[in-house]
Amino acid sequence: MQGLSNINYLKTNFPDVWDNIKDLDENSIESIFIEESKSGLKTAKIKENDTYKYVHSKYDPKKEAESLIKKYEGELEKSGTVIFFGTGLGYHIELILRSFPDIKAYIYEPNKELLYFFLKERSFSETQLKRFKNISATRESFLNDIREMLTLNREGLVIVDLPVYKSIYPDEYEFFIQTIKTKVKERRSSILTEYSFQKRWIINSMKNFKYVLKTPNVIVENKGKFKDIPAILVAAGPSLNEEIENIRKIKDEGLAYIFSVGSAINTLIKNDIHPHVATTYDPTENNQKVFLKVKEQGIKDIPLIFGSSVGYETIENYPGKLYHMITSQDKISNYYLDNESTEPIDIVLDAPTIAVVTLQLLYYLGFNPIILAGQNLAYVGTKQHSEGVFYSSDLSDKELESAIDVKDVYGNTIKTNNGYNSMRQQMESYINQLKDLKVINTTKGGAAIEGAPFIELEKVMKEYLNKKVVKEDFLDSWNKHYDKKRLKEKTDEMSVYKEEALVLIREYYNLLDKMENLLKNNNLKELQNMYNLLNSTIDKIEENPFFNTFILQMNRLYHQLLSEEIKILSEEKNVRKKNDKLIKEYRIFMDRCKNDIELFNEIFDELTESILDYIKN
Repeated sequence: MQGLSNINYLKTNFPDVWDNIKDLDENSIESIFIEESKSGLKTAKIKENDTYKYVHSKYDPKKEAESLIKKYEGELEKSGTVIFFGTGLGYHIELILRSFPDIKAYIYEPNKELLYFFLKERSFSETQLKRFKNISATRESFLNDIREMLTLNREGLVIVDLPVYKSIYPDEYEFFIQTIKTKVKERRSSILTEYSFQKRWIINSMKNFKYVLKTPNVIVENKGKFKDIPAILVAAGPSLNEEIENIRKIKDEGLAYIFSVGSAINTLIKNDIHPHVATTYDPTENNQKVFLKVKEQGIKDIPLIFGSSVGYETIENYPGKLYHMITSQDKISNYYLDNESTEPIDIVLDAPTIAVVTLQLLYYLGFNPIILAGQNLAYVGTKQHSEGVFYSSDLSDKELESAIDVKDVYGNTIKTNNGYNSMRQQMESYINQLKDLKVINTTKGGAAIEGAPFIELEKVMKEYLNKKVVKEDFLDSWNKHYDKKRLKEKTDEMSVYKEEALVLIREYYNLLDKMENLLKNNNLKELQNMYNLLNSTIDKIEENPFFNTFILQMNRLYHQLLSEEIKILSEEKNVRKKNDKLIKEYRIFMDRCKNDIELFNEIFDELTESILDYIKN
């Protein structure tokens, strides 16, 4: 069997793929036919209903492959990775691996029978086989493989597809292309988010900690307290303008608790409606603009529930009552705080929109049903916000041109952007997870939200909001507090951990200095031994609570990229180049961390002081 080495390699390195094809036998395969081309090389054709489609040229498959490769030659010379959609019998794959000896290859073959023939007919050397980083034969395995593919490839990705595959497998091709686009977009978005907020989340959490200590934890204090009481989650979509009078009636008659999320508070204030609660969690400095009117007008009767990693400027000088909820991005509270009781502290998970965070909050508090208003998650003409959001502007031509299509609550096509679409998808995901919760979408003309059926607010009021349920000062109780004794112990311990971290960091730099000298003197054997010492020191640093809670969190993205770079460099054949790059990457990462320690010392001292003040009082 020509491809025996391929099969053996597949069994060892891709057992899932082998399991998928091991029971195949060419005598039992009825939809694919192998025949000789005019040039004498084998070609393949696929039976589709009563017709046949050739996967390769029936005249000269090798010449056809050469023409195909010419199309991609320029891209392949610049890139380190190729992903093949479809193997066919593999003429193009064989040619690329031979012509570009350093390129890494990924395969997605939607037809396992063709994959079987590819492995049987082509013969690859052991070196070439090692360049196959992943082979996917199902959608599920491709979804898993693409994460690694995007993570470990920094030099660009070339997609090579057999032209005929687009017509034979149009649905699979669409899945393949859309999956790559989506995952690339998600990775870029994730990196951008981490880059933008990794330091901000920690600084906010540190500066907000004094407010966390002197305000009630709204979830700990009120979990399940509002069981089966309706709440309206009011967002600032353009459709909110149509519901103002309905919301006014609900507020005046106490028919449901009104939770204003994000910018909606400005539309409500403009219309002389003060919600029962406002919520906020955005970590940016600009988030303070949302509550500028509240502060300027000195409005005291709108309590604010803030996520503990919110932009610290937002809650400074807030005139109303404050309550907090611990967010998943707040590593400070998650480290320092324990309840006086043995109850765990529930947290809200980070999300791309405050509406999703508030949905989690309302679920914890027991509200049911939850009624969405102004939750457009799409454009209405050139508008994306309701009236009164004074920092909003009409959409530009560029924004409208780049808009994407989604279905609205009536089944029509409307325009939105990737950000709103991501918010909608995450809201749908949470609604699906929050069992026994009824969510109703009343947003006229808004994007359809799976799991939240559309019912006009007037009808919802008749069916669900027909009696007074609101009680005054409904959040005022504060009987559950954080454990001061444990907080003091952790504060004392953290001072010790900080000193230990500084010692370990000095040890880390000393090791890097020695490694640089060993590399300079070409002492590669001793250099490899030093990596063991360095890895041991890195483990100690990363396990150190001071480094892990503060410094590593401020450099999460750089830590992730360092880990990825180490994996990439593990395949570098030039030993000197590999070690030189590794040592530089290790040094760059710790330089960033060291700079952060020096910059944040003052905030750390403020944090410690606020803890000690809380304990005394």
